[in-house]
Amino acid sequence: MDFQEIINSPILWVLSGLMVVASVVQAIVFLRGSLKEANKLGIDASRRKASIRSACITSLGPSLAPVVSVLALMAVIGGPTTWMRLCDVGAARTELGVVSLMANLTGAEVGGESFGIQSFAYSLWGMALNNFGWLAIVFFLVHRMDKVVVWMDKKYDPKWIKVLMGAATMSMFAYLLSNQLYKFNWNNWAAAAISGASMLIIGSAFKKHQRLQELALGLSLIIGMLATQAIFG
Repeated sequence: MDFQEIINSPILWVLSGLMVVASVVQAIVFLRGSLKEANKLGIDASRRKASIRSACITSLGPSLAPVVSVLALMAVIGGPTTWMRLCDVGAARTELGVVSLMANLTGAEVGGESFGIQSFAYSLWGMALNNFGWLAIVFFLVHRMDKVVVWMDKKYDPKWIKVLMGAATMSMFAYLLSNQLYKFNWNNWAAAAISGASMLIIGSAFKKHQRLQELALGLSLIIGMLATQAIFG
């Protein structure tokens, strides 16, 4: 079989689909668990619906960003593996970096004729091992974090713990953003500035509009991308 036929073969679609199904099942389990916990905490149905709606809209921006990387990844490792990896990880650029690294180990060129079965097999192992670390951390530690939070609330002022959690969330987004800004690029800086300004305007000028506040993050991301594309092309 031709290499392209192998990496896009029906059996790979079936095998890759197993990971996709597992991810969907996991999402459903988490959603059901979250709704059950929200019910225990006394969070009313309207607030639960608002949270779900806000999360869905917010996910649109990040979902549009990796489209070009996805197309490049499909050309190299095929549609089934790309579908599976993006469902598992969601970072096409990271996966491309791993594929490039594995190709170098086999003496091949990404996307070239030298990239064959051996390079593809190395890439599969590289991508799997690349995200093993944080999956292991999630598996072994996340379910214990609620006990840590309870302990911190008892030992310290709960108000400061809440501030700490908020600061941790902000620092995570700041870290992700800084990776795009430390090497100066007008497009990245413009997208960040426009998105930040949009978020500030929506958050302050329309603070009484609860429905709009729910969509603020997603809208600001989309505005930043579209405005930057319109300005710089």
